[in-house]
Amino acid sequence: MVARRLEHTREEMIDLVAEKAEEIGAREGLAGITMRRLATAVGYAPNSIYHSVGDMDAVILRLNVRTLDRLRRSLQRRIRPARAPEDTALAIADGYMAFVRQNHRLWSILVDYARRDQGPLPDWYEAALSRPLALVEEALAPLFPDPEDRRRSVAALWAALHGIAALSLSGKLGMVTPDDAPTLARLLVRRYVAGSGGSDSP
Repeated sequence: MVARRLEHTREEMIDLVAEKAEEIGAREGLAGITMRRLATAVGYAPNSIYHSVGDMDAVILRLNVRTLDRLRRSLQRRIRPARAPEDTALAIADGYMAFVRQNHRLWSILVDYARRDQGPLPDWYEAALSRPLALVEEALAPLFPDPEDRRRSVAALWAALHGIAALSLSGKLGMVTPDDAPTLARLLVRRYVAGSGGSDSP
């Protein structure tokens, strides 16, 4: 492909490349995302992507931001202010498992991609990581009045849901339990809510 002059701003290029990476990733997973394919999809030479967005690490992080925001919106739709906190927790678990099931390739990229650059994550990516958790923390605040207890409890719940989803997608959940992922996630949340009355120290 012959390089051509950029007709998009840097911000527009970032959005365009991330959108095309999302389309390819949703169909084919991480293996389908290459600089050459992205260049063809956006109509620019690979060097233009490197210049505007960065290397493959940067491309995947931008894609993951879209996945994280998609997850946040999916969970937001499950939250109803009139619901009891216990029902909200169950709705969040249902929403998380449904999201993983419907977007399993994008979710796998989010959790499995290993960056070549092991330096600190960019601030904009840290912010994207925090948004779904902040939503859950706010929704479950009535269960955990103490902010630090809430932060740690939501992190534990999030990690547990992640583990159930990962085992399910890998086909290994059956080695642990005959229950399917949504059923196990709901059981986890019920136990979690039942034990939310006290604060545990590590």
